[in-house]
Formats: sequence, C-alpha cells, structure tokens
Amino acid sequence: MHELFPPEVSGGGEMLMFRLAKGLQRKGHDITVLTSGNPKIKEYEGVKTVRIPVNRYATNLLLPIALKYAKDADVIQSCTGNMTFPAYLAAKILKKPICHLVLLNLGSSWKDTRGNLAGSLFMKLERFYNSRKFDTVVVMNNMMRSAMREATGARTVLLQPGIDHEKFRKYRKIRRENIVLFVGNFAMNGVMAKLKGLPYLIEAARKLPDVKFVVVGEGSAIDEMKKTSPLNVEFMGKVVGNQLVKLYSKSLVFCLPSMSESFSFVTAEAMAAGCAVVSTIDLGQAGRTIRPMDSDEIAEAVRLYVARPEIALRDGMKNRRTAEKLFRWERLVDGFEKIYKELLSP
Repeated sequence: MHELFPPEVSGGGEMLMFRLAKGLQRKGHDITVLTSGNPKIKEYEGVKTVRIPVNRYATNLLLPIALKYAKDADVIQSCTGNMTFPAYLAAKILKKPICHLVLLNLGSSWKDTRGNLAGSLFMKLERFYNSRKFDTVVVMNNMMRSAMREATGARTVLLQPGIDHEKFRKYRKIRRENIVLFVGNFAMNGVMAKLKGLPYLIEAARKLPDVKFVVVGEGSAIDEMKKTSPLNVEFMGKVVGNQLVKLYSKSLVFCLPSMSESFSFVTAEAMAAGCAVVSTIDLGQAGRTIRPMDSDEIAEAVRLYVARPEIALRDGMKNRRTAEKLFRWERLVDGFEKIYKELLSP
C-alpha cells in the first residue's frame, strides 16, 4: 500500500516500490498494489494495481478499502506517507503481519521547510505514522536505522535499492575536473530546494569563489536562485540520460546537503560514477558526512577535497566499489522476501 504508484511519480519512492513489486512478482509472488489514481489503470508493466480516485492526502481515509483488499493477503507492505495508517490498522484488525518501509523522516526539519504552524503538524503526523508497532521496519541508510529502532521498538533492517551500474562503466576514462556537482528534483519548488539543502550549497559556493559548482535541476526555486547566486555557480537545468552520467563522471565531488533522505538515488549514482561525496546522508560512502543546514561545513569539506584531489580520487574509487557491492536490485528483493518468510514462519 502506497499513496502513489507509477505512472504517477513524485520522487524515487514510487519507482522503488515498482521495482520491489516487479522483482517479487518475478520470483513467483502474487502482488497487488493499493494506491490512489485512475481506477481504469489496472496494472503497470505487469504489476496489478487497485487505484482509488482520491487525492494522495485523502488516502489516509481508505481503511474500509484497505480491509477489503488485504483480507486475502499474507503480508502487508506499507511505506512512509498517507497510506501508512490505514495499512497499519488493516494489518492489526485482520491480524496480518506488516512490514514498513521508511521513505522519509524529516523530524524537526519540517518546520524549516513548511514554517512553524504547518511544519509542526507535518512533524507530528510523521512521528505518529512512523512510530506504530510494525512487525518489521526497513530503512535505507545507516542514520535512519537507529532513529527508527528507537521510535518503534520494532526489528529494524537495513536494505538498499539498486541502480544501473552498466551505464557508468563506459565513462570511467573521462578526466575529472574540479567540479562540485548537485543533482536535484526536476520540478524544484522552494520547499523541495530547502529540503535538499540547495540554499546552503549556494552559500558555500559564495565562500569558495575559485571552485566551480554545477547545479542540475529546474523549477521556480532554481529560477529565483539564479538571480542572486555567485558567478562560480552554473545552473544547467534538467539533465538526464548519458549527459547526466557524463557529468557525474567528470565531477570531482558530489554534494547533497539534504535535511533528510531515506536513500538518495543521486548520491548512489554519484558513488557508482566514482565521485567523492559530501553529504548529510550516510549510505556507507567514503567522504565527509556533514550536518544539515551548515554552509561552513560544506565549504570546509569541499575545500579539503579541492586542495587534495588525490584524496578525492581515492575516496571516489572506494565509493565505486561500495556502490557495485551494495546497490543491486536483487539484494533488495531478496532481503524483503527473507523478511516476509520470517514474518510468516510459525
């Protein structure tokens, strides 16, 4: 159960759930996805879907429908978001095991992105959703594991998604340049830009006028930032496919100073491309893990890498090896299958 499912996508979570569902289906499991959307869409690339014609926020109210479709299920899979609570209630009423995947845990940072009033409401809802007594909680980065174990008391398992490694291999001979790369959502508004830490990256760039910063992404927030950003920041708009892979491959440092991420596909891709990483998110990478909303820490970490590019190149090689080992879709699917079998064992 998830509030959105492809072809409706708002971020990486929807595609992650699709890859999980598709992978489990290939292994012989019967998968049904309950979500919002057009009820005429009965499947997506072979995955059966039941879509309720409501706004994603209204999926909070879908308990009766959740009960209807979950009664014959062996396991319920929920995700952070508006479908969490009806999924949880359905599991408890029907006495079904439930596994919860944490896709977001902003905590007090909601106030920084939404303001005190709305931010306090979102923070309380998130805490309420993520602190239910699930049977198993799955997280995708190291920092989230301890936070969720403390919040829920449930068994907490670290599983990470996969990426397409093959597309990075053919660009390994590209020469690195002293570029600090940021890649963000391609429809970035003010809230999303702040969530991804872009204003703090721009401020760090102002402190390092001799270092080139490249920002990939588009949206109203990007348009506003262009007007006041220093000259050493280049805004490239939307870049996808091989052009984005080439950009990863020639950048010395990748920086994503997000307030919170469940995983961060762009960081995983930067690791696969051999970038040194400066980020607030710990995916097991070699690099500097920094505090959110701290432009001084960003600037200091970047300064050290630019001054010692041999260290950046060394960390980039470590990141490539880590990415190839950890970020594989079959590992994710096998991990969830193992959890389900354990939940169903006597």
